[in-house]
Amino acid sequence: MTRPHSLGPSTLAARLGLACALLAAACDDSATSETPPGAGGAGGEGGRSPTLGDSSVGGGVGGAGGTPELPVGGAPSGGTTGGAPVGGGAVVPEEGVLRLDPVEVTLAVGPGAPPSVAYTLRRDGLPGGPIELPPAIAAWEVQPSTLGAVDPQTGVFTSSGQAGQGFVRATQGDDTAEGIVRVASVGRVIVPGTPEDAPDRFENAPEGQNCGPRWVYPEPLTIVPSNLGSLTFQWDANAHDLFRLTLVVGPLRVEVFTNEDEATLQGDAWKAVLTAAAGGQIEATLAGLGGSGEEACATEVLPIVVDRSQIIGAIYYWSTGDVGIMRIPVGETEAPEPFLTPAVAPQVNCPACHALSRDGTRIALTRTTFPPFGNLYVAPVADPQETYFDPGNKTSYFPSFSPRGDRLVGGSGGALVITDVLTGDEVERLPMPMGKVGGSPDWDWRAERIVAAYGNTGLENPLPDVGITSGEIAQWTKNGDVWAQPEVLVAREATESNDRPAYSPDSQWIAFHRTGDTANQGMGMGNASSALWFIPSAGGVEPVELRAANQAPGLGNAWPKWAPANGGGRLWLAFSSLRSYGNKLRQNGAEGSTPQLWITSIDPNAAPGTDPSSPSFWLPGQSLNSGNHIPYWAPYTKR
Repeated sequence: MTRPHSLGPSTLAARLGLACALLAAACDDSATSETPPGAGGAGGEGGRSPTLGDSSVGGGVGGAGGTPELPVGGAPSGGTTGGAPVGGGAVVPEEGVLRLDPVEVTLAVGPGAPPSVAYTLRRDGLPGGPIELPPAIAAWEVQPSTLGAVDPQTGVFTSSGQAGQGFVRATQGDDTAEGIVRVASVGRVIVPGTPEDAPDRFENAPEGQNCGPRWVYPEPLTIVPSNLGSLTFQWDANAHDLFRLTLVVGPLRVEVFTNEDEATLQGDAWKAVLTAAAGGQIEATLAGLGGSGEEACATEVLPIVVDRSQIIGAIYYWSTGDVGIMRIPVGETEAPEPFLTPAVAPQVNCPACHALSRDGTRIALTRTTFPPFGNLYVAPVADPQETYFDPGNKTSYFPSFSPRGDRLVGGSGGALVITDVLTGDEVERLPMPMGKVGGSPDWDWRAERIVAAYGNTGLENPLPDVGITSGEIAQWTKNGDVWAQPEVLVAREATESNDRPAYSPDSQWIAFHRTGDTANQGMGMGNASSALWFIPSAGGVEPVELRAANQAPGLGNAWPKWAPANGGGRLWLAFSSLRSYGNKLRQNGAEGSTPQLWITSIDPNAAPGTDPSSPSFWLPGQSLNSGNHIPYWAPYTKR
């Protein structure tokens, strides 16, 4: 393998003057390098907000990392043939992978009955699909045993009431699956710097009316996954200087006292709340003291929905501040990891416009040198500075991997070219009608289908590789060994344009963004008129705007990318947005705004023609000082 050649440091200063700036027109937003108003420090959430619920208890945040096909919990010691008898004479095959769900859980000790959680045991990877196993078929063990016990007939773990961390283990034959279990004592948190008598002051204060603080983040009925690493509640103080944030889930009640206008929930307290609320919702209330009098003034209830599904893997994104590709593993709350930036790979000029293979093992991107530019750079994720081939004479923009990860499709002069991953050699081209160009392709996660932006040649789309400025959404399908002519799924109307399509992991849906400002089209993240839309991959119906995810017009919601599916529940869609992030980053979506990465949930069972999205949440861990784009999601396990 060869190392990429360096032709000197790249710069973002001159747009279209250098090749990197040409790509920045597609990947960048013209954001300045200055710290925007309200932004925090270089990483995480700016270091301003106290974080709550941290614990010395070890272990990662929940969710199965790596590919969805890998075992969750304990790895099997090797499948065996034959079977084990189950009630009614059925035989459960012992091939496949033994799984225990949930893979990680945090329970809260509080008043009332000891907390419990029901475990599900199943075998995945079988030809006919997964098979759920009756709990009684397995031998169950809890270590340390003082944490509690599992009822072998129901699979329900019940805590002894003692705090601590351990694991639940289920064994069937020679195979074993494990799950981490934590039991935490949570209930009241006083943020450092807050008066120690804050609980008593609220307890003794008379109740005020219509004088409370006002919520600014998150939105009501935001849906979050059950393993979200953290969530920062933010509010307008309304002249108060002492606050009580209360989270209620059934009998569980967590109180946070602070003198700031925000509070970040993470660690054991937050995990316990998510565990208790999975499949239901959290009711958050807020009260303030120190305003116009001695009254405790409360807000209305803020409901947050917790889906049972979890997000897995990591998000790889282009950062203007770091001038390269960063990575945030799911559940992280610290600063993002530099993946391909000048800090770790100075010889890789302007790595941008990237994609990951569906199994997360390979990365492809458009690298810039000058001249020429648009080099196709492909490398293993485990060693991203070692390319499979010399990118110097290979050209491809916005590449996308085939389901098997052995082919790439990318733009080249308005054509959509398929190349070999290991050599960079052209294999074939998608049929392109006369007078048409394509760009920003995405290969189906499962099938031989490719979707791309599609438009006319000439002045309508002068730089199709960088962005289709006046476009439709078209789909190519392979019949046997031949790619069929493109089928238009989303037609262009009036001055609107459609771009950056992406398939869902179940192959059923395509998300894309639509712009309406013809004077500023083609700027991948500089167009405030961009909004998220959605259509079935089968076509035949009108697209639906993701209004809940978009929040409001004019916020530059663009470049949607899907999370790998982990079975059941909602799907998750990441995107870039120019909206404000509560008090921490105030902006209006206009020029000079700093794009950030946001996530919305998608209901795959929503009625046709209805909006399947929910209000979006900010991706924890990213820098507030950098414009962040192309949130490509892939399986990944942090070691």
